Formats: sequence, structure tokens, C-alpha cells
Amino acid sequence: MTELAYLFISNMADRMFLSVVGVVISVYSLYVELQKEKNPNFRAACDFNDKMSCSRVLTSKYARGFGFVGKLLGRDHLLNVRNCNLGILFYLAYLTVDLCLNPWSAAPVLLVMSVMGILTSLYLGFILFYVLQDVCVVCISTYCVNGLLLYLNYSYYCHHSHRH
Repeated sequence: MTELAYLFISNMADRMFLSVVGVVISVYSLYVELQKEKNPNFRAACDFNDKMSCSRVLTSKYARGFGFVGKLLGRDHLLNVRNCNLGILFYLAYLTVDLCLNPWSAAPVLLVMSVMGILTSLYLGFILFYVLQDVCVVCISTYCVNGLLLYLNYSYYCHHSHRH
């Protein structure tokens, strides 16, 4: 049987903690977006300079529907939502799966969700660094959360797939 990897307390506690951190980061992103829309002069705590501005990134055309849903389905389409809203739902779904499913059912679902989170992070990271040429600490924080969740969920999956 494989040992469960963990970061701080235990695999499950760490997964829960990181999911909550993901929700908090996503809620903060939503706050920044809404404040910037109300007041274009709003300066977020994560706006350090012209090349390190989370509000510039979070109000870019890539902050809704990952920059392509609006092009495919229309700017006002129901699915062209803020990325941070999807993040809130995504991390809440992590918590729900973790708390409501037994480990043998949860492990593969969490692993698939983690892979989806990493693929999304890679895409958005490319947009961030190469298209927008910005360094958004809020965005990078979510990429780190997703990477750590992948690490923990892979261990969780390996541990529970060997016990079946």
C-alpha cells in the first residue's frame, strides 16, 4: 500500500485547506473585478506596477469564458461567465466531492478534477505570461493551489486504487 502524501497536517486536511484557499482567492478575484468595473481608478492590493497588475488581468477579455467562450457563443451567452465564478464553483465542488463521496469514489473524481485544474492553469498561465505579459500574483496563487491539489490527489488516488 502506498503512503499518502501530505503538506502540513494530513492528505485530507491539506486538500480541504487548499480547496478553501482556492475559494478565497476566487472570491478576492471577483471582488477586484467588481470594484474595477465600478471604479476604473480602483487599485487592488495585488496591483504593484504596470507589469504586475492583477486587476489588469482580471478585467481583460480572457477573464470571462477563458477568452474564447464569448467568441464561440457570443459575449452575452450564459456560459460566458467570469473565470473567478467558475473557480469558486470548482473549489466548492472539490470540497463537496471530498466530503460526500467515499474515498474509492472520490479519489478518481478528484484526480480528474486536478488534471482539469492543471490544464486550465497551463492555458491561463500561457495567456498571462505570453499574451498579456503580466505577473498576476492572484492568478499564480491559483496555479500553485492547483499544482498542490494535483500532487495530493494523485497520492490519494494511488493510495485508494491499491486498496481495491
